[in-house]
Amino acid sequence: MDRTLKIKLFFIGLFVLFSLFSFQEQFSKSTETLYHFDNMRFSVVMLTFGIIISASIYNLSFYFYIRNRQYLYYGIAQLSTLIMLVSLDAIIISPFDELFGFKSHFILDLSKASVLLFSMLFTYEFLKGYAIKRVNRIIKVIIYLTLLDMIFALFLSYTIFTTLVPIFIPIWLVLSEAYRAIKEKDTPLYFLIIGWYITIMVSIIMFVGFIHITGIVFPFIHVAFALESIFLSLAISYKFKLVEDKQKTQQALLLQQSRLASMGEMISIIAHQWRQPLNFLSVVHMNLNRMHKEDKKSKMLIEEANKQIEYMSDTIDGFRDFYNPSKSKEEFSVQEASRNAIKIVSHSFQSSNIEIREKFENDFFIYGNKNEFEQVILNLLNNAKDAINENQIEQPFVEITIKDKNVTIRDNAGGISKKYLDKIFNPYFSTKKESDGIGLYITKMIVEQEMGGEIDVMTNEVGTAFNIML
Repeated sequence: MDRTLKIKLFFIGLFVLFSLFSFQEQFSKSTETLYHFDNMRFSVVMLTFGIIISASIYNLSFYFYIRNRQYLYYGIAQLSTLIMLVSLDAIIISPFDELFGFKSHFILDLSKASVLLFSMLFTYEFLKGYAIKRVNRIIKVIIYLTLLDMIFALFLSYTIFTTLVPIFIPIWLVLSEAYRAIKEKDTPLYFLIIGWYITIMVSIIMFVGFIHITGIVFPFIHVAFALESIFLSLAISYKFKLVEDKQKTQQALLLQQSRLASMGEMISIIAHQWRQPLNFLSVVHMNLNRMHKEDKKSKMLIEEANKQIEYMSDTIDGFRDFYNPSKSKEEFSVQEASRNAIKIVSHSFQSSNIEIREKFENDFFIYGNKNEFEQVILNLLNNAKDAINENQIEQPFVEITIKDKNVTIRDNAGGISKKYLDKIFNPYFSTKKESDGIGLYITKMIVEQEMGGEIDVMTNEVGTAFNIML
């Protein structure tokens, strides 16, 4: 337990002690109507009820559709909030005291405990992907205390924990600790924090007696809970979108790996079939070399033929290794991996009369999957080749530069249209007719998610440059 958390728990403990000193006052149950709402305030309350009910239906419907428990817990938390507000209005606000026709402090207390319980259960599910064990332990303690509180309420007709400690305090504790613990904060987390902090701030203002001090009578707490419903529903929806995007990424990577594995099997078969004829040719050349050892011209031709056989053997081995991807990670040379990718495409580049320029100013090592990095370079090289062929560029070239910890692949293919720049890394988007549109998407995912780097693109009327920062 760090110092900041100790300080927070110390002040919460002081608050509980203060509450215990006013124990009788805390548990005295008044049924006196304190406030009267006119038509405008009444309409605002009914509107907030509609928003909370809509949020409940929305989240519960999502639960029955995708069976994700965070939707279930938040939907029940919203229903509990509605019951809590209705009970509170029936006790202290006119005309709700007559409209709802009941005044039950037991239902109010139980609904408050239910709001806290299901809010904590929802938060636990929501924060699962962030891997913050310390916060999860705090949430579990609050859940156990709330469950005990609800059991006590069944026997005592009132709650103890949620009466001594208002529900906004445990929620604040969890939120503040989660914000401190999570290093990579995302949009869903910000929506969650904004939504709940609105309710927390309004609850604190109401708790200290804002209405008594200012005399302003308005359903602030109702509006706060309605805004919370909107922001937290947005948080869950946005998180669902991020999960879907991650699943698409994984599916795309699995598809790519499946394709590579299939090609690897085929190339392994070809390599096996080639090995014996190549060995036979090598033996023949050895015999020819003995027969014509005095003929310099024949000897030179035989040596050249042996080099071609060796090149064919090395090439098929290179293809086989590339198309049998491994998920193991290691420290590898960026320059060596780049040269391996260049070797794969060198023949097709020569056939298209495209010059490959290597500007390797330095080499550096990174930790990751070498095969995946070679796929990145290969994708970018092939895209450049396709663009050059499509635009029929004169004196075409592709330049690959390694400098510091950057790898840049630049071409003179005429550039990418500015209207496509924001879309080129999107899945299933391509400007080519016969393309599945996942090449650049996978490239970006490998660089950013698998290797922890960044990739950006710059383009003009001359050509395009992809810069990989590792």
